[in-house]
Amino acid sequence: MDVAEAVALYAAGWFPMDDAGAAELPWYAAEQRATFPLDPTFRDGLRRRVRRDLKRCEGFLLTVSGEYPRVLDLCATPPDGGDGVWITPRLKRLYLALHAEGVAHSLELRAPDGELAAGILGVFLGRAALLESMRKLRPAAGNALLIAALDHLAEHGCTLCDIQLPTPHTERLGAQLISRAQYERRLAAALTRHA
Repeated sequence: MDVAEAVALYAAGWFPMDDAGAAELPWYAAEQRATFPLDPTFRDGLRRRVRRDLKRCEGFLLTVSGEYPRVLDLCATPPDGGDGVWITPRLKRLYLALHAEGVAHSLELRAPDGELAAGILGVFLGRAALLESMRKLRPAAGNALLIAALDHLAEHGCTLCDIQLPTPHTERLGAQLISRAQYERRLAAALTRHA
């Protein structure tokens, strides 16, 4: 699959999820999509919910695509004692190609010593941030990165932050499910709205 095909599928509301038994990379359009609101009220409430994590990560800085290959490698590595990673070699090649074309980026949280503390992979189209995967290397860094990422997206005019499918953790943090029709409307608006 080339970059243009992948971008067209993302722009139509689909996302990839690999299946080792499939000859070609499968794409899906879920009936409900998980999103994080970007409005100040939601972000302030989330900041209050994770204030202990933010306190533990004071002085950490957000960077963009400073270590994209490393963040991709981290997201493609099974957690200790598990095999719950969905970024297969085929998906990894796709994300590297999307990054080379300026479509995929990483958002990184760096500790004061400059070391990577957490990273998020995402595909960015217009004003839509389609976040794919996140890994943390330090305690509390995942939630602190999420806050920093949502602030960054809002400050740069994003109107949609998609995380595809909810997890118990993202639901606790306030991720909201929207219908496929609502998602497609919001995505279309994010793709056509100019800065």
